[in-house]
Amino acid sequence: MSLIKLVFLAMGVLVLVGVVVMAVAGGFLTSIFNNSYEIKNGRVFYHAAGIGSSEVVGADAATFKEMRRGHHGYGEDKNGIYFHEKRIHGADRDSFTIPTGNSYWSKDKGTVFYGASALPGVDASKFRLLGPYYGTDGRSVYGVGRLIEGADPDTFELVAKDGTMAKDKNAHYRLEERGRMENGVFISDEEAAEERTR
Repeated sequence: MSLIKLVFLAMGVLVLVGVVVMAVAGGFLTSIFNNSYEIKNGRVFYHAAGIGSSEVVGADAATFKEMRRGHHGYGEDKNGIYFHEKRIHGADRDSFTIPTGNSYWSKDKGTVFYGASALPGVDASKFRLLGPYYGTDGRSVYGVGRLIEGADPDTFELVAKDGTMAKDKNAHYRLEERGRMENGVFISDEEAAEERTR
């Protein structure tokens, strides 16, 4: 067999092996980069994309089910409702809802939650999302589950396509930070205070 035929044969084998490896790895990579629950040996685990698995302590594997597939990470069993690997204490199962879109917000008839944490003082009956990171009950504005001091709910609006930046009549905001825009760059109030002390 000539050297040229041998090289082409070797290349063909490599391409075939590559196709098989990619087909097998594709399923593996999809499982690595998806958030999901898994039940193993009578225990419930939450798999966070790119991070790994954590046991959902106290979850009942026999009755556990994922509430929404994909990025939300909510599950429930006979004992309660869970966000990722943590139980959402105090959540009312009958009125619990998860807003549409990719966010960590949820609520029931009396409480608004961000992840597994309850937000005190929020009027759940009037709460609505302003984007994936912001929400309001009409009195106050919240960013990533924290009260944004001084934010005006009447004039608050998103200004970035990814939903991270917002503004109102008083200031600009990046998630829970308050600040201003200067030449297209966000400067938080904390950064501005540090500059003044230098």
